[in-house]
Amino acid sequence: MDHNRMNYVLIFIDPSLFTIAMTFLSINAVITYFLSGLGATTFEIGLANALVSIGAVVSQPMFVNKVLNLPYKLKAFTRLLYTQRFFLLAFIFSIPVLAKHHAHAMVDLFLVCWGVFNFFVGSYSTFYMTLFAKMISEQQRGRLRGFSIAIGNLLALGASYVTGLFLRKIAFPYNYTIIFAIGAVFLLLDATAFAFMKEIPDQVSEVKLNYIQYFRRIPAALRENAKFKQIVLGSSFMVISQVSLAYYALYAIRSYHARAEDIALFTAMTGIVNIVGNIVFGLLGDRYGHSAVLILSAVFGGVAGFLVIGLHYLWVVYVAFSLTNLCLSGYSLSNGLLMIESVPRERLPMCISINTVVTLIVSSVCTIAGSIFIEHVSFTAMFAVTGVAGGIAWVVYHRFRLVHPSSPPSITNVQ
Repeated sequence: MDHNRMNYVLIFIDPSLFTIAMTFLSINAVITYFLSGLGATTFEIGLANALVSIGAVVSQPMFVNKVLNLPYKLKAFTRLLYTQRFFLLAFIFSIPVLAKHHAHAMVDLFLVCWGVFNFFVGSYSTFYMTLFAKMISEQQRGRLRGFSIAIGNLLALGASYVTGLFLRKIAFPYNYTIIFAIGAVFLLLDATAFAFMKEIPDQVSEVKLNYIQYFRRIPAALRENAKFKQIVLGSSFMVISQVSLAYYALYAIRSYHARAEDIALFTAMTGIVNIVGNIVFGLLGDRYGHSAVLILSAVFGGVAGFLVIGLHYLWVVYVAFSLTNLCLSGYSLSNGLLMIESVPRERLPMCISINTVVTLIVSSVCTIAGSIFIEHVSFTAMFAVTGVAGGIAWVVYHRFRLVHPSSPPSITNVQ
């Protein structure tokens, strides 16, 4: 098999393995239920969700500096993935020791280790999207990611069933130990896929970018190019509309007394929705452009927030959860691809990183703020904010598409 075909197959496999793994490690369902069972506060549950963003933001300057200076990126990325995932596996082995009799210590240790895990997540956007842009042609990107993630979600339905079965049939804390360990093994298989890829080197010039220099570039990049700012603005409101994903399961537990099988259904709904969503979004993105996918995704995010406010039934929570997941899947598929189409190859790592940092900061702040809203105001207030954010994201992307109907703009003066 030639290198191009092998790379295509391995990149196709990657999202499927990752999707299955994150079904077992679902922050919006399984981990929320795990922490809730340990007696974690709303703030601690919100912090666990926010650490997904905080860890990646803190590490961005380090990883983008590394990417910009490496002609070969695959080996470094693979080492980072293995380090991250073996660390996670080591934490999982501590669950049987601490969880049953030292619940508070278990929550604290989880938050620390989850923060470290997500520090490495900062490498994903810059390394992965740079490699993806090199290895996959523009005409194939949407459908490749769409069908691959859809297959992953189809297989994740089985993972959801297994998750619910383990939660019911295996005693705490061994159920979570097994569930999380399976997720970690799939993550290690995913890292192994990258180990077998082949890479053509990039032409690079030495760049020295420390933390201060990195963050100083962000305001300048946003000021100097209105088109780039519009993409980042739309992305920021889109991630605000998705904050509710962190709290649907908690809302179901507190308002409708959801049980273990009800929580497992959240993961099953995620799989079903993402199978359909990613196939449709992948085809739609390749045919009509990825800005069209983002417009539609924003609609789903906005409708979900107001739907769960207006109708007070558990089944409505599932519907709203599904719509917000559609919003997330469309955004996850098309946001990076829109950036690839919009940015010169040599500036792609920095541009992707800036967009990632801004949106992750917004996401982490709003996720923590969501927990405060819930504690001191209500779930309704938090869902209202996410609904409005979805509407604003729709306006931003709709205006972007009106100005640039055929193809995304060329972003300059960012690096």
